[in-house]
Order: sequence, then structure tokens, then C-alpha cells
Amino acid sequence: MPKYIAKQSIGQFMPGDEIKGLNDDRIQALLVSGAIEEYQEPKEPKADGTAAQLASLTAEVAELKANEEILIAGKTQADAEVAELKAKVEGLEKSLNASEAALKKATAEAKKATTSTEK
Repeated sequence: MPKYIAKQSIGQFMPGDEIKGLNDDRIQALLVSGAIEEYQEPKEPKADGTAAQLASLTAEVAELKANEEILIAGKTQADAEVAELKAKVEGLEKSLNASEAALKKATAEAKKATTSTEK
């Protein structure tokens, strides 16, 4: 049996109340006059694309997180390579300094030897 809702005050019924206890003729007369209406189940809200947009954004966030992990791994590897290269440079600088010191010493000894033999 259909339900009817009052659109305006009708006797004991206030707008929005369910109409009960009236005979079919009275209900038909009130329907025709527009004082009541047949109750309709609320319709589902229109799909405005928010669910699809949310799913799309969720997928994009997941992709960005995966890319972030790749970038973090790459940065960690690059940092390790930089540290290794810095250690090699330091070793080469020490070696160069030692070579320069040995060269200076040898040059000084050669000059000393040259000046000793000239006298």
C-alpha cells in the first residue's frame, strides 16, 4: 500500500507527516488538490564523478609513492658513490702531497749535491 505525505497542514497532519486513516476517496481528492503526495523512496545521489576522481587520485598517490621509493633508493646509492669517490680523492690528494714532498726533497738533495761538487 502506498504511503502519502502531507505537503501542507490537513487537519491533524502537519507538512511532512505520513497520512494515515483516510479513505481512498479522500486521499484521491487530496492528491488532486496537491495537498498530499505519494511518498517516494529517496533516490541515490547523482554520481558527480567524485568516486571516480577519488579512485584516480588514489592510484596517482600510489604511483607517486612508488616513484618516491625509487628516487630514495637512487639517492642512497648516489650518496654512497659520492662518499666512495670522496675517499678516493682524499687518497689521491695524500698520494700527490707525498709525491710532491718527495720531489721537493729529491730536488733539494740534488741541489745540495750539485753545490757540493761545484765547490
